[in-house]
Amino acid sequence: MPALLSKTTEYGIRAVLYIALNSSKYITTKEIAKELKIPKHFLAKVIQKLVRSKIIYSRRGRNGGFVLRKSPDKLKIIDVVLALEGDELFKKCVLGLPNCSDENPCSVHQNWSVIREQIKQMLSERTLKELLDGEVRI
Repeated sequence: MPALLSKTTEYGIRAVLYIALNSSKYITTKEIAKELKIPKHFLAKVIQKLVRSKIIYSRRGRNGGFVLRKSPDKLKIIDVVLALEGDELFKKCVLGLPNCSDENPCSVHQNWSVIREQIKQMLSERTLKELLDGEVRI
């Protein structure tokens, strides 16, 4: 079964958490990649999506880098997920069947629809701060 969240989103969530933990300064892609052991070129693409989606702010130049646009208690996990995955994540078949849809459901479609909505609701209710307050290793 395919993973619910892609590597892009996994790396994006970890990067946003790292930026939040180091909120007193601008954080570079190089630092994030090194500390989190994420390929730098891949991370750069993830970071750009987060900048375009207004999750993080980018400052160029010698003292440049990235900071969160909102405080961690105002940033919902769903915001990061949707910025990187799009709403399609909550529409596609859990088994990856290309023809599965509401009109033409596979045998697990209805069950997955309920679970998918519960996951979406949970991600919509949880903030980045809640992740930071837990004992999460990034």
